[in-house]
Amino acid sequence: MRITQVTASNWRNFKSLEFPIRNRLFIVGPNAAGKSNLLDLFRFLGDIAAPGGGLAFAFDHRGGYGRVRSLFARNYQRGRLIIDVRLADGADTWRYRLTVRGEARGKNRPFVDEELVEHNGVTLLSRPDAQDEADPERLTQTHLEQIAANQPFRVVADYFAKVRYFHLVPQVIRDPTRAGLVSNDPFGGDFIAQMNSVQPQTRKAWLRRLEQALQAAVPEFESLTIDIDPAGRPHLTAGYRNWRSSSTKQNETEFSDGTLRLIGLLWTIVSTPANGGVLLLEEPELSLNAKIVKTLPAVLATAQRDKDLQVVLSTHAPELLDEEGVLPDEVLVLKVTNDGTSAALLSAIDEVADELEAELPTSEIVESLIALPDLGGLVSAGGTARRR
Repeated sequence: MRITQVTASNWRNFKSLEFPIRNRLFIVGPNAAGKSNLLDLFRFLGDIAAPGGGLAFAFDHRGGYGRVRSLFARNYQRGRLIIDVRLADGADTWRYRLTVRGEARGKNRPFVDEELVEHNGVTLLSRPDAQDEADPERLTQTHLEQIAANQPFRVVADYFAKVRYFHLVPQVIRDPTRAGLVSNDPFGGDFIAQMNSVQPQTRKAWLRRLEQALQAAVPEFESLTIDIDPAGRPHLTAGYRNWRSSSTKQNETEFSDGTLRLIGLLWTIVSTPANGGVLLLEEPELSLNAKIVKTLPAVLATAQRDKDLQVVLSTHAPELLDEEGVLPDEVLVLKVTNDGTSAALLSAIDEVADELEAELPTSEIVESLIALPDLGGLVSAGGTARRR
């Protein structure tokens, strides 16, 4: 199964969104355009469908309904938040549409205004229904999150629940006080513990694959293991070649930021289940050498050949976009306007059609679309304040 089309209204800084998705999507745009917010739309669906999640949890996790609904929403689509996703599973097609409104009288709890599921064009679910009208509290939950109600379309719920997000922060991984505070922390608080929890034989095989990759990417790198300290905490231990007969050992507190992020990215890729789902990568190029960054699309493409996996990533790295396998209809360009952020596939933007036909570097074409007009004010911030 994979997502083929996303349509949304009033999601964070997007008044309106509509775009198709292939197996990969590269999201580009200036700072504060909404790249992270767009990735979060997929995480939002995952939070609703995941065990222990749900509609209320998904909103509470983001600070409430008012924090999620766009500031442009008041007079658009009756102020409703709308997410409409189309999926394909072989020859089968699915559609899941969710419309959410805030509770009246200032309480602003999220209520289901519409929930629709279609399979091959046939409606399987349409809410509100008679039971919802008899008991409006039912509308505080979606049927997506309810095992007793989602059996006819559980394949969709299960797919959303498999959404994975990667944005490891090296400082968080190194901080032992964060270990165990948040389960499956996307920023890395329990990352090493997650690695250590994998069945030993499988973990050993995955670490061996990481070793081979790291030996190619990190100078003098030799080995990677997980060791347990006297307090029972797991640590990453790397061996580096030197002039001595035995290699030099380091743990995660001594790794460079780039090495930690590369380990995290590689582990995320190799540990992705064969039945895949959606993998969200937020600026995976951070702290990495430009040559490594340029190979990331090829690494991801290799992983996708072996797994039923869609990858959606945000990036500021031109090296990544210039990999020859990246196509214009895989690049989603965000632009900030006075009516919310817009999003369009690079292949659908008329003003760069000639540049695309001339096969100019993708990074140059994208830069012409998202470049800030004047950074003089930013440069002046480094000057000395004028005395009165």
